[in-house]
Amino acid sequence: MELCIQNLSKSYQGKSVLSSLNLTFQGGDVVGLLGKNGAGKSTLINCLIDLVAPDAGQFIFNGQVLTGDRLAFKKVLGILSDVIPPIPEFTGTDYLRFIGLVHKIDAVTFQKRSKELTDFFFDDTNMFNKTISQYSTGMIKKIGLCGAILNVPSMLILDEPFAGLDPVAVKQVIAFLQMYRRPDRIILIASHDLNYVEEVANRILVLDDAKIKFDGELTDFTAQGTKVISEALFDFLAPRKKVMTFDWI
Repeated sequence: MELCIQNLSKSYQGKSVLSSLNLTFQGGDVVGLLGKNGAGKSTLINCLIDLVAPDAGQFIFNGQVLTGDRLAFKKVLGILSDVIPPIPEFTGTDYLRFIGLVHKIDAVTFQKRSKELTDFFFDDTNMFNKTISQYSTGMIKKIGLCGAILNVPSMLILDEPFAGLDPVAVKQVIAFLQMYRRPDRIILIASHDLNYVEEVANRILVLDDAKIKFDGELTDFTAQGTKVISEALFDFLAPRKKVMTFDWI
């Protein structure tokens, strides 16, 4: 299991968001994708999942260059992103059934997986008869996560998976991701919730100014545990010092 990104570049209105990125993800990687707002994290993900066309570069999955519809890659892809939210007119049951049909999951397998996922992430199963438009922010996030995992993807991409979740739900997601990690799977997590990333990631990738600022093991990023992850990230992305008096306060 290997995904290579070669010379990936993307600009918006003349501003470079990604500049000649070269990355390789291997099976077993659980990658925490970090960076300031606007650093290019979502753009990287959107290029990878074929929502945004890069200006240059290519993706190579298991030795094959991804072109055209990227169908072979999308069959093993799971994605949780606010850019592709669960369909609000569907009930929770309808939405998971729709995902099952997209991935051609047989009825018996679908029933087993959907029941185990929803039983794990939800306390009240009566809400599955309600439309997703009636769900809370956290419930939408959880049903989206169930949909992302339903096909048992070997490439799981999670964009801000902890945002909007209560502490109990966060612990459930962390516990699941720790179970889900396998040598033949890659998990990419873009998040500002650094303490949660630290509980699941073994590799840290930091984007800043359109380039890779850091790419390495979590232990190296935190200096063998002598720094907490938030302190380590600040050291990499520390803003220039500003002298301000705020004498009007």
